[in-house]
Amino acid sequence: MLAETITACVIATNQTYVESLKKQGKFDIEAQKEAFNQTYNAIMAVLTNEAKLYLTNIYGDLAAYITARIEAEVNMSKIT
Repeated sequence: MLAETITACVIATNQTYVESLKKQGKFDIEAQKEAFNQTYNAIMAVLTNEAKLYLTNIYGDLAAYITARIEAEVNMSKIT
């Protein structure tokens, strides 16, 4: 479920934020940070407190895990 949530949030950020900035040539480092923050916040908003606790017990540092998965998902989307 977490992987699907991350994928969906990355796609949503790309469609609603990233694509238009890229078309305008304005997708700079600050915009990249904002895209990450939007994606991360969307993921965390979807997860219930119980899910966060459960996932923290499995992965340890949930924020680090989600960050790594977001980065991996973004890299995969660049390849395809």
